[in-house]
Amino acid sequence: MKKVRRVQPSGERPPIPEDELLTNRISSITPDAGPPSRLSGRKRGLIAAGAVLLLVIAAAAALLLYTSKMKPSVPAVSGLTGDEKAIGSLSGSMSLQSDNIHIKRGRESYLKKYYADAISEFTEVVESDADSRDRAIALTYMGMIADDRGDYEKAIDYYRRALSLDDNNPEILKNLALAYRHSNRLEEASEQISKSLDISPDDTDTRILRGNILFEQGKFREAADAYAGILEDTPGNAPVMYNLASSLMKQGDEFAAVEYFKKAGATDRIGDIAYRAYNRLGIIFTERGNFELAEENLRKAASIRPNDASVKYNLGIAYLRQGRKEDALREFIQSESLSGVSPELLEGLGDAYFSAGEYGRSLSAFSRLLEIKGRNVRILSRIGEIYYESGEPDKAYEAFRKITMMEPATENARIAYLNMGNILDDTMHYDEAVEAYKKALAISPKEEDVLINLGLSYKHGGKPELAVSSWKKAAELNPQNPAPLLATAGYYYENGFFDLAEEQYRTVISRWPSLQEPHYKMAMIYHKKNQLDYALSAYKRAAEIDEKTEMGRKSLINIAYITADQKESDANFDEAMNFLKKALLIKPGDPEALFASGVLYSKRQMFENAVDMYYQAIKASNDDSLSSKAYGNIGKCRYNQGDFQRAVQAFTRAIELDPANEELRINRKTAAQARENELSLER
Repeated sequence: MKKVRRVQPSGERPPIPEDELLTNRISSITPDAGPPSRLSGRKRGLIAAGAVLLLVIAAAAALLLYTSKMKPSVPAVSGLTGDEKAIGSLSGSMSLQSDNIHIKRGRESYLKKYYADAISEFTEVVESDADSRDRAIALTYMGMIADDRGDYEKAIDYYRRALSLDDNNPEILKNLALAYRHSNRLEEASEQISKSLDISPDDTDTRILRGNILFEQGKFREAADAYAGILEDTPGNAPVMYNLASSLMKQGDEFAAVEYFKKAGATDRIGDIAYRAYNRLGIIFTERGNFELAEENLRKAASIRPNDASVKYNLGIAYLRQGRKEDALREFIQSESLSGVSPELLEGLGDAYFSAGEYGRSLSAFSRLLEIKGRNVRILSRIGEIYYESGEPDKAYEAFRKITMMEPATENARIAYLNMGNILDDTMHYDEAVEAYKKALAISPKEEDVLINLGLSYKHGGKPELAVSSWKKAAELNPQNPAPLLATAGYYYENGFFDLAEEQYRTVISRWPSLQEPHYKMAMIYHKKNQLDYALSAYKRAAEIDEKTEMGRKSLINIAYITADQKESDANFDEAMNFLKKALLIKPGDPEALFASGVLYSKRQMFENAVDMYYQAIKASNDDSLSSKAYGNIGKCRYNQGDFQRAVQAFTRAIELDPANEELRINRKTAAQARENELSLER
């Protein structure tokens, strides 16, 4: 089945800061085993643009998909001590201190963020006949104000002017390095920080900034060495422990990183670094599946920042990974209610609600996000996806249509048209679906996913020749994709052209021997042709590939049927029952496996065991057809036991579920006549 694809914008989605889903009558005694087990119709789902399009091979696990996308939020390395600007103070560096009254006033205004007043004071110094050092200090502060405002080029200009007056000031060089870092000019930042260290090699903050720059350059080993060197001199430095842990994580040394995160948290105890460290540990243990430690650390982080939205979100993710939906929702709701929820976190909450099946809350979160970000194709696509999954295809269609209006003739529009075509096909508007797919192809003619879906709509609309032609084009575009061949084979199979289907499936198996579906479908064809040895072999191969899938589990059930039919012996019966037990271990309470168990017991004339299994199958099933067959087989068991009254009752219940089944009525009439004869003899 096709999948609606999620539109992704041209740019990458901003992550949450990260460093981070019956033919025989009573006289034959033969219970109804039904036809070889088939796969139920696959549920259409929603997958991300760029993901593998699984139209025929298998259904995508949407829950896992979205869960996997919900990355716990992690504070970045930036923002620690080494990123702070150098500000002259009585206890700090003397490099930016001065007795100049305008510098003193300007500095006080700067610290209070009265930038206009500060600039006025510093300008007074720069335009005066003050000495070079004081003018350099004033220019440095003006650079810091520009940097605070995000005008990094202006900040760089001020710092360079300051250096022209005082080229040996390590604090000016440090601030210049920080401005270069903020503007992502990392090589230049590295150059300036080296100069600053040449002058003041023991300055801890400058050494930390150097480590942070190395980290952002991707030089994680060098960054780790830099941080380790600092710890030799200042062993109780919690920010450096945290940064060293982050560097070790980037190198893949999670074990050592965890130890340093622990040390950072224990050292800082209740500060910002402790919060970051415990939050990060919670995330690591969540990803490891060690939820006890994950919760312990996330609760520590929450105790430090009880009103922090991200840590509650992360705790919710840990609960969701354990299937504790109610606990997860509680944390998500609390997270959303807190102030300061970033757009990135709001998007994560929308995804989390979606994964929990809380479509209303998910829609609310993404609607809020749309208000914040305005016309945004990714958010509109997600809203369309929510409407689709919550059973509102018209609204989903409209959301995707808006994307085609916002960004016509783009890749986003192409995927939106693909989604629109899928929705139209689902709602049986096949001709309109075809037109939507054609619009997608008009934007990009060589798209195999669109051609495959176009073929499916042609098939659904009763145009098989066009369907096969479309799949042929898709196969020519990408010979490495089995989906078009499987779609063609599926059409032949569904319409009883078994020889043609077999030919296609053989082709797929020869090229992709590890794909399960062609082996399973070949087994079904052999089963229908009563070529049981071939069918048995193919079912076994399908189960070997992966017995835990639906096709694998159904293969085990069909293997049991064939094994029991090959020879009525205790050994064959035991072997067949073992296959069914395996199927039930994979899916406890599986009505098809329980029904098959009843069939096998019936064949061995173990009627009470059979009746018990049929009743279990009825209890576990939501399928009236299977329940009707089970009641029919119960009626046969009771008839063979001579309990004609209960046989009539069972056949009556079967007819209620399948009123059009004439054979059930004949069987009930036969049982009723036997009961009448029995009563006559008693009289």
